[in-house]
Amino acid sequence: MTSWRTSLATLALVLAASSARATTYVVAGSGGDFTSVQAALDTAVAGDTVLVRAKVPPYFEKITFPRSGNAGAGFISLEAYPGETPVLDGTGVPGENMVLIENRSWVRVQGFEMRNNTGVSDGSGVRVLGAGSHIEILDNEIHEIRGSDAMGITVYGTSPTTAISDLVVDGNDIHDCDPYRSEALTLNGNVSDFEVTDNVVRDVNNIGIDFIGGETDINPDPTKVARNGLVRGNVVIRAREQGGGFAGGIYVDGGRDLVIENNVVTESDLGLEVGAENAGTVTENVVVRNNVLYANEKAGLVFGGFQASVGRVVGSRFTNNTVVGNDTLGAGLGELWIQYAEDNVVANNVFVATAQARLLTSDAGSVDNALDYNLYFAPGGASAAEFVLNGVSYPGLAAYQGGTGLDAHSSFADPLLLAPGSGNVHLGAGSPAVDCGDPAFVPDPSELDLDGGARLNGARIDCGADEATNCGDGIVQVPEECDDMNGTSGDGCDVNCTTTRCGNGIVTSGEQCDDGGTTAGDCCGATCQLEPVGSPCDDQNPCTNADGCSAGTCAGGEAPRAGCQAATSGSTLLKDASPDTRDFARWKWGGSGVVTTDLGDPAGGGTDYSLCVYDGGGLALRADAPAGGSCAGRPCWTPRASGGFVYKDRDRTPHGIVKLLLKTSPGGIATLKLKAKGGLVAMPPLPLAQSPAVTVQLVHDEGGCWETTHTAPAARNDAAVFQDQ
Repeated sequence: MTSWRTSLATLALVLAASSARATTYVVAGSGGDFTSVQAALDTAVAGDTVLVRAKVPPYFEKITFPRSGNAGAGFISLEAYPGETPVLDGTGVPGENMVLIENRSWVRVQGFEMRNNTGVSDGSGVRVLGAGSHIEILDNEIHEIRGSDAMGITVYGTSPTTAISDLVVDGNDIHDCDPYRSEALTLNGNVSDFEVTDNVVRDVNNIGIDFIGGETDINPDPTKVARNGLVRGNVVIRAREQGGGFAGGIYVDGGRDLVIENNVVTESDLGLEVGAENAGTVTENVVVRNNVLYANEKAGLVFGGFQASVGRVVGSRFTNNTVVGNDTLGAGLGELWIQYAEDNVVANNVFVATAQARLLTSDAGSVDNALDYNLYFAPGGASAAEFVLNGVSYPGLAAYQGGTGLDAHSSFADPLLLAPGSGNVHLGAGSPAVDCGDPAFVPDPSELDLDGGARLNGARIDCGADEATNCGDGIVQVPEECDDMNGTSGDGCDVNCTTTRCGNGIVTSGEQCDDGGTTAGDCCGATCQLEPVGSPCDDQNPCTNADGCSAGTCAGGEAPRAGCQAATSGSTLLKDASPDTRDFARWKWGGSGVVTTDLGDPAGGGTDYSLCVYDGGGLALRADAPAGGSCAGRPCWTPRASGGFVYKDRDRTPHGIVKLLLKTSPGGIATLKLKAKGGLVAMPPLPLAQSPAVTVQLVHDEGGCWETTHTAPAARNDAAVFQDQ
């Protein structure tokens, strides 16, 4: 009989031999083992690592893993060389996928930039097909995947018998892709035991992240669905269906047994949706918790099959989510949209409506769903809030509670979120969300709040994604750094429960200032000393100039920019009406020597525009047209085929601009026109002083400036109208 000692010794020799055989190959433009990534992969075997160095020009390759690693020898690992980001560029390279992993196991792709996979018809940055296990896709940037069904990361479990399992998709940045009709990051079919964590998906023309089951063109067995997965810490920004539609930032379509937690979705069609598009499919046991869904265009949190003839969502839980300021387009769907769904739980959430006050929408199909211990709020007050359940509208929380029997322990109050418009949904002092959750609710041991802190702090769980901490109670809880139970700063633990130091926002001994950071150029220097008077800074006001520091404050002069291009023809009209909703402003500029490149790129490159009206030695009016953005479901800015750009915003945010036309022609002749109206226009008191002149400038943040000057007397200048050419 072989002894156990002999067996262990034999195993140790085998492992040592396997480790000795592992090889690291270097791919580089010169000086490496290979100049081609594919050539190195064709050589690598289980346990080997292929390190790819960055180079110029990039690697014009689309690659395929020709073999698998294994549990004994380990991964075949394709990685960026430490400290570098190599680029795989698909320009001119045939094939639909930048990286293909088909029926492979124990493989890893990490640290690449993948770009320019154009003209795609059903292709991906990284595509995983068939069956396999232990597959890792880590820390890659994937962009400019263009065409139709042009996706970032695609995992299709097509085998009816063997799943793709033990899959990790972590830390990837997917942006500027065309997944329309499909999804930017998707797991579909027979995929089990996975983690999709800490990825960013942004600026894509359909669904952001999706977990699918029931599509028999992917897997012939409709019961083989994306399942047993963790979806945590992902951020989705601007996932919108091309042509207008209902793309979820994060979407479960037929998946089951999932935990979706601590994700953030904003500026998408829908925030987070759990649905079932395919008839006969049941989406079940999906836990959606501690997510932040804000400023999405049509709805915040959505669950259920979209009509009676499709699947159902059953037995799922939606707890401790913060859902605020969604339905920005006024579609009438509000914060929580329930479709065809049964026996689900909605509890301990915070729902805050926009000015339209729609909190709940359910046209039909909501059966035995339990809603309770939620905190609701709408700016117009309790009586203005609207709840619609199975097609019946209830004005206010009390009417809804009485008419449905739901949300019996829920309340209506402002949750006092710190800055929800920018996504800061931490609970402010005195928030009624503290301890407002179900007293019987016991969080899962692995469950954390939005800061990664304990999910329960006190007698009851707080409503929403943030669990408030009690600075000064002697218990250090995330995000606290310390807690010494006193109100003294400078003793090592300051009054905000951060350690005494420069950059914690508390001025202590030896500091002249502390703005919460250590970046110079903001008037409080890196060592928490005031920067000298006149030091350059940026007051974030495009209509001020020569910004400089004074006693720790950044301020600019309210005077027109020098060197601004004067109009050969132009006009300005300001009307101050009553009520303010009838206020009106119009400005025109005509001249020559302007080409489209002078205008920057407000549609896609981030060039912000502002109209600045100066009078009497100061700034009289400012109106901004921010770069990018979505207005009424379409891009606010669009390029003009004949040259220039046009901006349209029927909502007129933030300062009343309805339209801004930037028109250029091949001969350099340009016309600039702006129209603003309504109560968002900060109309100055009229008449204007005109001492000695009114100057109007259209500026952008990359230096462009065009102006009209109006010396006294104006054509009209009275208490109601300023008009001049």
